[in-house]
Amino acid sequence: MSLAVIDQALRGVPYVSNLGIRVEEARAGHVVLRIPYGKGVTNHAGAISTGAIFSVGEMAAAVVLATHPVLGKLVSLQKSAKVKYFVPATKDVTAHASVTPEMVRGVEDGLGAGSAIVEVPVKVLDGHGTDVAELLCTFTFRSR
Repeated sequence: MSLAVIDQALRGVPYVSNLGIRVEEARAGHVVLRIPYGKGVTNHAGAISTGAIFSVGEMAAAVVLATHPVLGKLVSLQKSAKVKYFVPATKDVTAHASVTPEMVRGVEDGLGAGSAIVEVPVKVLDGHGTDVAELLCTFTFRSR
């Protein structure tokens, strides 16, 4: 799936569009989303709000699964997410999510056994490459 197609789909979701989330990079098994620093996403201290950081991270996990050539053919449902915040972000942040071949095999094996779950780790970095947050998003799958 092309960057333009993914970006267009994201802009069609009002919440995502309001946050200004854009696709920075996308290829099979990897996605980078950006949320720009700005008045609409900052808190009282002038940093990007933790809610906005969580949103871009959670969205990166969902997008990397939905655009994966194998996993994108399945129905996924997010079951939970854990987040750790490290430092405030006063610049744009990027959320990096990847799917490994082992994760795909785990889902395929799980579907064969009746229950498929995957945990997608996401790193959120600021404009200097500093770790801002990390998420671990858990999804379940079923065939269409």
